[in-house]
Amino acid sequence: MLVIPTTMTVAFIALAIERFLGFPSPLRRIVDHPANWLYRLNGIFTALVPDDNAGIFRRKVMGAAFCVLSLTVTVALAAVATSALRNLPYAWFWEGVLATPFLAQYALRVRARAVASALEANNLSAAQQELTQLVNHDLSQLDESDVTRGCLEAVAVNTATAIVTPAFWLALFGLPGIIAISALSATHRRLAHDRSAHRLCDLLDTAANFLPARLAGLLFAGAASMTSPSAGARALETIWQDAGKSANWTLSWPECAISGSLDVSLGGPRQYGDNWVDRNWIGDGQHQLNAGDLRSGLKLLAQTLTLFTVLVGIAAAFA
Repeated sequence: MLVIPTTMTVAFIALAIERFLGFPSPLRRIVDHPANWLYRLNGIFTALVPDDNAGIFRRKVMGAAFCVLSLTVTVALAAVATSALRNLPYAWFWEGVLATPFLAQYALRVRARAVASALEANNLSAAQQELTQLVNHDLSQLDESDVTRGCLEAVAVNTATAIVTPAFWLALFGLPGIIAISALSATHRRLAHDRSAHRLCDLLDTAANFLPARLAGLLFAGAASMTSPSAGARALETIWQDAGKSANWTLSWPECAISGSLDVSLGGPRQYGDNWVDRNWIGDGQHQLNAGDLRSGLKLLAQTLTLFTVLVGIAAAFA
């Protein structure tokens, strides 16, 4: 009975600290980012991954073996370290501090604000460049409206995958839970070049994000309703009507919630370099977006993160 209250407290500490400090650049230069440690750790097992000339079945089996072994070893090491840490005074605080690098509230807000500032300065190329920090595509063909839309979508996706999901598993299982999510991401990066090999990683990633992504959508709707009940209602209505239209049904709720809250349309067709991507429209709001819409989205993001941290803090106090 003592595990859940302790890990809830750990999650609250991590969210509160990382929201304002992030992972400081001087510290990153000295010790590197822990996510990179995990990437190098699972590199030990890359000998299991077959080359592209191997058969599909072999690549699937070996990719799954790599994924399972990498995650098992990483989580086992994290569990041993956490068990030792919990023998120290104020272990809940130090565990929260160690979990902060695996959250991305601070980085997401900084990068999204940089896109908004570039758009406000009428510097489209700079906005495209800043957005590449959040979106792994060639954005050179996007206009101001598409860049704004792409940034709002990136805010929705990253809120779910880089904030709510790791915090969710941190609250359930403590430091090993959030490290497992980061290790899964690192393993996915190792196998990203081979769709057959990373099949199991995709399934695990979908499972890990399923509930937290829906929670993220409800958090956006809740945050919107605190300043405008009609905006919160639109967010829930858009989730109900359009969640099935999203290109990624696992992460559709936060995208729909932002669309409804801001009364804008997300998704839609666009050009990524030489590739034309035909996506369904999400929401029935305005199609032509600008920096003002992105600023509204950033305000909603701030309210959502505050609401999330407060709710986790209340859960920690009464669990």
